[in-house]
Amino acid sequence: MAENQSDSSQRLGFQTEAKQLLQLMIHSLYSHKEVFLRELVSNASDALDKLRFESLTNSAILGDDTELCVRVKVNETAKTITIADNGIGMTREEVIENIGTIARSGSRAFVESLTGDQKLDSNLIGQFGVGFYSAFMVASKVKLVTKRAGEGRTAVVWESDGQSDYAIAETDKETRGTEVTVYLKDDETSYAEPYNVRSIIKKFSDFIAFPIYFPNEKGHDEVINQTKPLWKRPPLDITSEQYEEFFKQLGGFDKPATTIHSKAEGILEYSFVLFIPSKAPFDLFLPERTHGIKLYVKRVFIMDHCKELFPEYLRFVKGVVDSEDLPLNVSREMLQHNPVIEKMKKTLVAKVLGKLSDMAASEPAGFAAFWDQFGPVLKEGVHSDYENKDKLVELLRFQSTLSDTKDDLVSLKQYVGRMREGQKHIYYISGESREIVEKSPHLEVFRDKSIEVLYFLDPIDEWLVNDLYNYDGKQLRSVAKGDLDLGDLGADDEKQKDKVESTYKKLAERIKNILSDTVKDVRVTVRLKDSPCCLVSDEHDLGPFMEKMMKAMGQDVPESKPILEINGFHPIVENLQAVYDKDPKSPLLDEWVKLLYDQALITGGGLPKDVTGYAKRVNELLLKASKEAAA
Repeated sequence: MAENQSDSSQRLGFQTEAKQLLQLMIHSLYSHKEVFLRELVSNASDALDKLRFESLTNSAILGDDTELCVRVKVNETAKTITIADNGIGMTREEVIENIGTIARSGSRAFVESLTGDQKLDSNLIGQFGVGFYSAFMVASKVKLVTKRAGEGRTAVVWESDGQSDYAIAETDKETRGTEVTVYLKDDETSYAEPYNVRSIIKKFSDFIAFPIYFPNEKGHDEVINQTKPLWKRPPLDITSEQYEEFFKQLGGFDKPATTIHSKAEGILEYSFVLFIPSKAPFDLFLPERTHGIKLYVKRVFIMDHCKELFPEYLRFVKGVVDSEDLPLNVSREMLQHNPVIEKMKKTLVAKVLGKLSDMAASEPAGFAAFWDQFGPVLKEGVHSDYENKDKLVELLRFQSTLSDTKDDLVSLKQYVGRMREGQKHIYYISGESREIVEKSPHLEVFRDKSIEVLYFLDPIDEWLVNDLYNYDGKQLRSVAKGDLDLGDLGADDEKQKDKVESTYKKLAERIKNILSDTVKDVRVTVRLKDSPCCLVSDEHDLGPFMEKMMKAMGQDVPESKPILEINGFHPIVENLQAVYDKDPKSPLLDEWVKLLYDQALITGGGLPKDVTGYAKRVNELLLKASKEAAA
């Protein structure tokens, strides 16, 4: 092949993220270098898929070269391995834009996630997809020659040693497709040994839907992979290791949490292999997130990231769906209104939710691990999928005051099953973390009476309450909103409250006057056992956690003031009453009330508006106390 070194030749630099990733590859941070071959073969398969799809509307694009395949060759003397395909190929612009890039939405996230710990970073590479870059784990140089399918196309050669830049130029190539030649490092020549290459391809790429040719001992090309797609084979014929490798071919990393492989027959016929990952993808909550389903029709690849087969809250599911009933020329616009797709979607969603339900029942530890990764996104379905709402509600899991660790989760069914006799409501508390909410004074009476409280720690939980409202006839109630109603369980406390309310009536009015700019009301509470006071939201107001989230999202938050509740049996409140009795207008009363309010803000997970003023009040108290102690 003669290269045309015309004025088209350029030397261009890699982007910053690409340079950093290249250095990781070159220094062999990834523990399984052989995956470079899987990545290059998968790229070739994708190129063949794209050509086959384009040929559905333009059969002339295939010409006389109708057998779509991958060809792998090694040269032990030259220390090279070459992966070639007769797929769609690339133009010069596509080479510059695509070769050696991670998904653009993830490249910056990848680099920002690097820790400097080689072991951790090597795992990250697996998570974000090594792609074309992986060749530099074993290569001193990589050369790519490609020609876009279609009449009058110009071939392009790309070459780099993986340092800081690459060369690109026009060249001569008679046929369409892409050819990647990896020039191996001196200590990586085992990847030019035929037996080793054949074994790696069988291990990683056995179920590529196109024949992979490799020379035999006599030098004749022969197909070395099983060309029948995995999803068309009986599940009993497939090992867990083969499923794992197929999962990785689909862009997964690590091992899948569980696999669903089945075939629907009857009015509609379609095969599918679905994987629930064990780890969340980096783009799960990004606006430009992708779906993990590949759609095939009669074994012909139609599209990646098929959003029409699964709702948004199941976007983490990866797999392949192959329909016998859709037309080969189906478009995304047609899919959006296709009754076949709707019926398939209904069945596929039911399969996934059924699998998750089985996992929750028979593998609680495995389900807890799944929930840790995907719980927040699954909760979206309670709001968006009315048809499956009841199934989703049964899958919900929360930490609670009875949880020893974050992995000790409770379902709503379990919560109701262990409610105290006479308990009317399901109680919850919202906050940013377990560490914050479990120290909240709002829980004091609940611990005292052994009433379980759920921890709502995900931002979506505040919205979830509106969609749930009640479960099994039990209303969900926040322990930090509205009047506390414990029913019969709180009868004795209510009697004590009635006794002291009149005692503190005038003090409560004075405190309300002092804090008129910041609180809506001041009242005696039965909520507290150890703390002198706390802040609660009115029944229909936004809670402080919800307010904080909405402000962080740039939303306009309606102005609302909390209610200050005081513990009439706490020594501090009793002392405040004594100060009030002595002098209702005492300046000390003002300072101490403001200090208590700021402390209530802090114990509720917030911060005083005037941090300096708060620190000054604390210092003055410390100074007075230290003088008295020293006297």
